[in-house]
Amino acid sequence: MKSPTHFLFCCLTTLLIAIMLPSANSHAQTVDPIGQTIIFWHPHTGERERALNELVAQFNTENEWKITVEPRSWQNPGLLYDQIILQLTTPPENRALPNLFVAAPYETATFALGGPVLDLTPFIQDAEWGFYDEADFVPGISELGYDPFTNIQLGWPERLFAETLYVNMKALKEIGFESLPANLGELREMACEYFAQTDAPAFQLETRAPVWAGLAATNGNTIFDAGAYTLNTEGMHKSLEMMIGLLEEGCIVRQTTSFAAQDEFTAGRALFYFGSTSALSIIREAINKNPFEWDIAPISNKPYISGPILSIFSHSPEADLAAWLFLRWWVSPEINAAWNRATGSLPIRLSAWEMMVDDFYPQWRTAWEMANQGGYFEPSVAAQDVVRLEIEFAIGRILDGPMTLERELSALNDLANEILNEDAPINPTTKQASP
Repeated sequence: MKSPTHFLFCCLTTLLIAIMLPSANSHAQTVDPIGQTIIFWHPHTGERERALNELVAQFNTENEWKITVEPRSWQNPGLLYDQIILQLTTPPENRALPNLFVAAPYETATFALGGPVLDLTPFIQDAEWGFYDEADFVPGISELGYDPFTNIQLGWPERLFAETLYVNMKALKEIGFESLPANLGELREMACEYFAQTDAPAFQLETRAPVWAGLAATNGNTIFDAGAYTLNTEGMHKSLEMMIGLLEEGCIVRQTTSFAAQDEFTAGRALFYFGSTSALSIIREAINKNPFEWDIAPISNKPYISGPILSIFSHSPEADLAAWLFLRWWVSPEINAAWNRATGSLPIRLSAWEMMVDDFYPQWRTAWEMANQGGYFEPSVAAQDVVRLEIEFAIGRILDGPMTLERELSALNDLANEILNEDAPINPTTKQASP
């Protein structure tokens, strides 16, 4: 039986596919981008928007092709997503799509079902217009934005997030431990010792999909591999069994209100917090109001990595090349360093990191050391928008009824791949569903 979330997603993708335009290819070799005006949609506000506008103004002043980029903020990712979907469900002749936009990889994969998202591969590989130093990027980074069904590079990352473990070092030392947990076995020991000594839960456990993707990675598994979901794995089983044991012993509790797990950690009332490095600056700022010693623990050699990507809607060969030239500039080392200073995020380039290394605090450096060797990347498929919610629902049911673990994981894996196969994009070359 399909879930309501799956049903709504099917309706959306059916509508987009019904009005689908072929994915656009690049025209980089014989095109003149001089004088083009590029519309850039983004979700940023406040200090981030000011930093973005300053960088865009720098490009507009300095670029040799007299390209003008006009940024527009949609205030948050949800409103930006809604506006793009609105345009894509409008007849093509009446659409007002931007040239360039920022979104999660799975959102861009959804847009590509019904819109002319440009394949960046020809640009990336172009001798004149491409990247000159691909070895400078974090290994495997192109997976964020790569559609395995159509073999199209739908976008390019601008910053990275890694799932990690936040640790209250003050509390850890008070219960007799001097070092960060090196694996989940040590984490379990510390959590139960904390509970034994304080009679308080070591942390609040969330059901969010990235948390469990990160836990699976800690146990050596990814949630997506070779074009298929891999959710019924030994790594996921081990993670669930460990957390169920901690819950039954009272060492941890379930989160019952949004952000409670993070809030308890930043208030100094929890030993651990599982979260993304996207929250590093927020957590640091909150802790600084009532300071205590804290750190993050890279308990996996290959972390689960996500992050927004820059993508291009095709308008004309000239506009497409102009948009690409701005994208290439935006992810250049100096600009990538400047943008990630402004956002407090992890850069995508090794040379950008070298420019930033003296600017940031120790936990940020540890986060970079986790991510700079690559890892397991968030799937860049449209189905991920629904599958991540189905993961959350299934994890919740398992934690409510541990005896259902085997059945629920098996059903979740089948459902995820059913959604994936039903909503696989149409290959623009063959006009048939990709295998």
